[in-house]
Amino acid sequence: MNATSTPPDGVGVAGKHLAPCPDSPNCVSTEAIDPGHAIEPLPLADTDQRTIEMIASAVSSLPGSRSVLTKENYLHAEFRSPWLRFVDDVEFLVDSEEGVVQLRSASRVGRSDLGVNRRRIEEIRSRYEAALRAIALRQDKSVATTGENSMPDEIDEFEIVEKTDEQWRAQLTAEQYHVTRKHGTERAFTGPNWDNKAAGIYSCVCCGLPLFSSETKYESGTGWPSFWDPLKETSIETKTDVSFFMRRTEVHCRRCKAHLGHVFEDGPEPTGLRYCMNGVAMRFDPAAKDKKVTSDAQDEH
Repeated sequence: MNATSTPPDGVGVAGKHLAPCPDSPNCVSTEAIDPGHAIEPLPLADTDQRTIEMIASAVSSLPGSRSVLTKENYLHAEFRSPWLRFVDDVEFLVDSEEGVVQLRSASRVGRSDLGVNRRRIEEIRSRYEAALRAIALRQDKSVATTGENSMPDEIDEFEIVEKTDEQWRAQLTAEQYHVTRKHGTERAFTGPNWDNKAAGIYSCVCCGLPLFSSETKYESGTGWPSFWDPLKETSIETKTDVSFFMRRTEVHCRRCKAHLGHVFEDGPEPTGLRYCMNGVAMRFDPAAKDKKVTSDAQDEH
């Protein structure tokens, strides 16, 4: 899915927008008509996907949270109270036309009070905007150190990246950490980029090493991003996986050993291979011409 496409159907999604609050006393939304339930939108990060990733990180850091559906421009999470007295849905939708993130929170099971929803959203906002400020500060320091016209160093693909468990936890969202560092698997049709058809490169979410190209991506019908060949043979490594009483071939990033997914021998020609990857394990960087097309489309509005 591209950033400008219609988001998936969600609890509060209507067309390309989040629906206004229903007739409920505990809903807060940027689309709310009643000022008592209205809330300010969030600012955008540098890309739609980075925005969603950073919001997901802020959401996952709060107790009781669980990811339900993640797309390049849409995030749906839920919060469960102790003993399941209530379950609240929280949704975020990148609005490229307005240059903001629309959001909505309301109870699905039981009913939390209005203050709980509003305080939760403001806590997510606080953590998300703190992360934005930290990124801006690092960029400012980089410019001050290297000069405005300096280009960032290219990734050394043969450098091994090693970090402590605490460092990986701090860098990654809860789901990214579970998949890449603990060999987890995201649910089919819920992760980012499984249906992305844009041109670009898929890189490791942990260390940034380019892994796959959109040129070898194809629709496998599995609900996970699938490729028939890696970008380079040196980008990935494989090993035998005998977990869950099955014999499979695991694929991981050669540079940081992040678990990516598995490779199967039922793919299309010319390789006959299907690299079945977890979407949260990779970051998608659109090709330059795709970036220009998206920018031009936004300028027309």
